[in-house]
Amino acid sequence: MTFRDRLAFSVRQIADPGRGLSSFLSRLSILGLIVAVTILLTVMSVMNGFEREMHDRILKLVPHITQRGFANDDEWRSFRDQYAQMSGVTRATVFYEQEALLVRGRDVQAASILGVEQSALSQWMEWAEPGAISFGQNDVLIGKGLAGRLKVSPDSRLRLLFPEQSLGGSSSPRVGVVRVAGVLNTRTELDEGLIIGLIDDVAGLASRGGSVNGVALQLTDLFEAPEMRWSLLQTLPGNFYLTDWTASHGNLYEAIRLSSDLITLLLTTIIAVAVFNVVSSLVLVIMDRRPAIAMLQVVGATRADITWIYTLQGALIGFVGTGIGLVLGAILAASTPWLVQQLEGVVGIQFLNTDVYPLAFLPVDIRSSDVITLWAVSLSLSIGAAAIPAWRANRLSITQALATARH
Repeated sequence: MTFRDRLAFSVRQIADPGRGLSSFLSRLSILGLIVAVTILLTVMSVMNGFEREMHDRILKLVPHITQRGFANDDEWRSFRDQYAQMSGVTRATVFYEQEALLVRGRDVQAASILGVEQSALSQWMEWAEPGAISFGQNDVLIGKGLAGRLKVSPDSRLRLLFPEQSLGGSSSPRVGVVRVAGVLNTRTELDEGLIIGLIDDVAGLASRGGSVNGVALQLTDLFEAPEMRWSLLQTLPGNFYLTDWTASHGNLYEAIRLSSDLITLLLTTIIAVAVFNVVSSLVLVIMDRRPAIAMLQVVGATRADITWIYTLQGALIGFVGTGIGLVLGAILAASTPWLVQQLEGVVGIQFLNTDVYPLAFLPVDIRSSDVITLWAVSLSLSIGAAAIPAWRANRLSITQALATARH
């Protein structure tokens, strides 16, 4: 038998409507693979989306390495200039950070106010909602979550209360007034408790002392932050300390990675079950087709031909099931954010809120590497699973099969 003859017979095993059991079992195997691959690609794409947004939004905005301690402004700026020349550092800036209470009417909210240099302010301005006004003295960007709770919009005024220790030991807050220049909408947890302003303005409102209390570093490769932090720490005097993003957001990032790995492992078992279904269905098909197999052997088909026929049938089941599953999975994954939005509108509940979750939306990232991997694994497992039934078909006795056909 030629390869074309073997392939044609395998296709008839799946599509021939005259043999109900054979075609039904083959199509059932295909359906199982379609469901497994569709679900797996969709869930993997969602988890990839969370990882991407964590990397591109949150970890792009927060410092990769932060140096704090006790120094005057000139020393801080000297550290900044020194770090800016280091290999692997894309940006080094000084900052002033202080906790404060925001007051508007009777509404009071706690927040962290961050004073940054003009060069660093531009990256935050990219996330401002439409309607932001020009940035002037004592102007700030306020996170959308905070803005919603305080009912403020661009050009609104806010009072800030900063804690300050008096000489007598009693606490007397400093009071400052700022104007909202824009609403920060990163759609991440940063929107819930952050205010951004220029460093001199923020320090002037919050402190009677210096205008700098730290240096922030952004790295080319953020995963080198722990190693670089440790290396820099060896060169600093004892009145300084360093932290990196793994201390503030590392647990969240690792949780997303671990969840992605666990879900992928769990859903891969669905493919394993679907492939096991290929084995069982092909065994039943072979039992149903024993007379046909015997007739093929009578007219000259070798045992190798029979093995090839059922190996090709398993490959066809894997090819068709995986291919359709990948197409449907890509469509479902791309449609998932829209479907979630429609469901939120129907039930009137926001499923993802930055009060609880790191993101306020459901991200999706369909990666070609996942598609190729799923295709290769599913097809390989299907072909491998078909080897057992194919070997069984190879061992069938012609006389027993023909005797069964006569009955």
